[in-house]
Amino acid sequence: MENLNSSQNLEAFFIWLKKNSEKHWETIELQRNIYGFQIQKGTKWLKGLSITQIDEYEQTMGFEFPEVYKLFLRHMNGTDKPTINIYAECGEPYRYDTGFYSYPRDLEKVNAKIAWILEAFKITAEDIEQRNIPHIMPIFFHRFLVMDRCEMNPVLSLPHILVSEIFQAGEPVKSLANYKKLDYLLKFEELPDNFRVKFWLE
Repeated sequence: MENLNSSQNLEAFFIWLKKNSEKHWETIELQRNIYGFQIQKGTKWLKGLSITQIDEYEQTMGFEFPEVYKLFLRHMNGTDKPTINIYAECGEPYRYDTGFYSYPRDLEKVNAKIAWILEAFKITAEDIEQRNIPHIMPIFFHRFLVMDRCEMNPVLSLPHILVSEIFQAGEPVKSLANYKKLDYLLKFEELPDNFRVKFWLE
């Protein structure tokens, strides 16, 4: 898959991403004997949000969105089909859940996911302001975009099963504008130093 990086035109990148991810998903098959959730065959992106809707979303969340996320939302506002768990290949029943979040459809889930992380790491709303901790926004399951208070906007992968020192164990991945594998969003290059974010990656 073509390697697009954030120095290139982001408008063109997201148009490319939407077109090629849907093309990829037209023929994606259920994987066997692996761990996690998977995009369903035939999945499409929902229509992007208007500027007014993005402003409303931003006000609802209570923090400023970076331009790269606003541009992402202008083109893609979640997907039309839920993802499917592939634990069923190990004998469990199939389960379905939201993959890419959509506004306002998944607002409750977005807030719950953020609350889950903050509770797990014992962070309060007061801590975020007093310690100048960047806000995070879930974009796909447990992958969170760092929204503000940082030089760049990396994506952090925070595991569902949390243990002590999980901040150090959280897997940093490439920025929102650098996804290269569109079925699982895995296998990213190492982050450069300027992707380091106070608190979340310290």
